[in-house]
Amino acid sequence: MENIDFEYIEKGEYAPRENYPWVKRENIAIIVQYKDEYLFLAWNEVNYQNSLVTGGIKKKEKKEDAIKRELEEETGYKDIKEIIPIDAINISKFFVEHKKQNREAIYYPYLVILNSKEQQEISEEEKKEHSLIWIEKENLDTANLFDNHRYMLNKALSKQKTLVKN
Repeated sequence: MENIDFEYIEKGEYAPRENYPWVKRENIAIIVQYKDEYLFLAWNEVNYQNSLVTGGIKKKEKKEDAIKRELEEETGYKDIKEIIPIDAINISKFFVEHKKQNREAIYYPYLVILNSKEQQEISEEEKKEHSLIWIEKENLDTANLFDNHRYMLNKALSKQKTLVKN
């Protein structure tokens, strides 16, 4: 396994709960960028903060394949220009309200840069769960995000500055 950059245990409303099962999962976390905008999920049926696009990595699935699959399933976007790994791999522990379970998730974050906002239709189930929200780079500091998602986003933004300099 790659090096873990940080461990995070959610507090408050999303803190792990007693008497609920624990599920361990490997996940990708996708920081989606198009020009100077970044994509987040705004949850409709649960009171979550905005989140990155995340999803489980299936057994024997390559991370890049999981990224492409989850991005298309949850957002309809698939016109990818570049996929860049971010050095912010983390273990996060939290309660997943809509699944009624505690989660120990290893997140492998990636910056995904889109060529366009050309979009496929997403399923009714995905539409019911969340809406898509684009936030301009200049407004990212005020975006309401989970702390671990904020950390991964900030690492991605730092990496972009480094890539631009080189």
